[in-house]
Amino acid sequence: MRKTGAREGVESVVESLKGKAKEAVGALKGDDKLKGEGAAQQEKADAKREVAAKEAEAETARAAVRAHEIEQSVHQQDDGR
Repeated sequence: MRKTGAREGVESVVESLKGKAKEAVGALKGDDKLKGEGAAQQEKADAKREVAAKEAEAETARAAVRAHEIEQSVHQQDDGR
């Protein structure tokens, strides 16, 4: 199933929070591996957030193109009368 930009955005926020929690627990326990996993998870979330933003931009552009195509079609029909 294709994920939408909005869904990716929400998932990235959740992923980031999980990463921050791991990083904090790792810091408290002195567990560098867990701390690193948390940092990596946050980086992954940042990348997902960027993808979500680009997907939202692309969807907006696709909608604008569709609207323009419909407008042109209406004008062509009006000209044909």
